[in-house]
Amino acid sequence: MIAGLSGKLLRRGPDHAVIDVHGVHYRVSVSPRTLGALGAEGDEVSVTTYMYVREDNLQLFGFKETAEQDLFEQVLNVSGIGPKSALALVGSMAPAQLSQAIQSGNVDVLKRLPGIGVKTAQRLILELKGKLAPGLIEAAPAGSPQAELAGALGALGYSATEIASAVEYLRGVELPLEERLRRALRYFAEGSREQPVAATGDRR
Repeated sequence: MIAGLSGKLLRRGPDHAVIDVHGVHYRVSVSPRTLGALGAEGDEVSVTTYMYVREDNLQLFGFKETAEQDLFEQVLNVSGIGPKSALALVGSMAPAQLSQAIQSGNVDVLKRLPGIGVKTAQRLILELKGKLAPGLIEAAPAGSPQAELAGALGALGYSATEIASAVEYLRGVELPLEERLRRALRYFAEGSREQPVAATGDRR
């Protein structure tokens, strides 16, 4: 089992990357989100991987953020969804946002995603609701400012646990998303436990 790769990015394709690991070239299927986060050809990169094995198919999938891989593996367990469809689905939006849509039963959001119709959206909700990052859902109800912040942090590659921690830290802070995101990043960088001031005009 190949759990991850670290090496030089040799080539970027529309849906894959080729990574040179000590002279061995691995072709890894990736989502547009992961591909965009890998950098330029020649850069040193690192991805976690999932190996899909069937009698007639051996394929390696790569992920820049563990939250995307975790969601990919859960979506892959949904009946009727194969690895390519699962990758397209989890790469279509931030993991936290997709989890929110599934947990809240939002068929309208899900059916607009690549390859997802109403029946597939309903099946995703039926089979996965209640299984995706439960702590984050309570911390960031769908449509709330907390969910907005969770989506922005998810797009930057933070895990569900990290996102839930930052959302709780900034609960009650009434500031624009950009400022709340800046504070969340500082919170991660400094490990601060100081309670933020919840004033709208505060710009410390």
